[in-house]
Amino acid sequence: MRGPVLILLLLGSALAGGGSLPWRSLTPAGAWTPSPARRAPPPCPALTLPPDWEVRASVLADVTGDSTPECVLAVWRPWRDWRTAQWNTRPTPIQGNRDARGYSSHVAVLRPLGGGRYREVWVGSALFQPVATLTVLPGGTLATLETTYAAPGAPAHALSLWHWTGFGFRLDRRAPTLAREVHPDALGRPAVR
Repeated sequence: MRGPVLILLLLGSALAGGGSLPWRSLTPAGAWTPSPARRAPPPCPALTLPPDWEVRASVLADVTGDSTPECVLAVWRPWRDWRTAQWNTRPTPIQGNRDARGYSSHVAVLRPLGGGRYREVWVGSALFQPVATLTVLPGGTLATLETTYAAPGAPAHALSLWHWTGFGFRLDRRAPTLAREVHPDALGRPAVR
């Protein structure tokens, strides 16, 4: 109970003109603690992406564990159903995963090739919990801040940690929080504010 009360007090202070929220780090035990210094991973190089992609966040990091950094992007783009939907009469599970404009949230993993070119390593389906922003922690853990399709510009309501499986990501942990930014802290933990 103490955590939600602290978050509400901090948010109230920020909204009342008390400045921005302080940085907090998630400990391995699941507690929020004041954050040590943060280390933002480098951004991706400029890529020539499809014109209908809205990139909300990008980071250059080895998220696949192959010792070569990839561009990991939080992308919003026009919603598309799965290709296999043409052979199925039932709706797919991603039918509602889009905002009022018809855009859906995706995580994309791209290998930069230079000169704005890239190779797609993986681009996920329309996410159930849209990603507002993301980062990659040391060791390749993907950290995302999740929002909703109803209010994609509102502060995120959860921090989620993911690991690469070889084809996509597996959810390791989800922690409720109220935040707009995420970076690794000096100890390699996710830090939010």
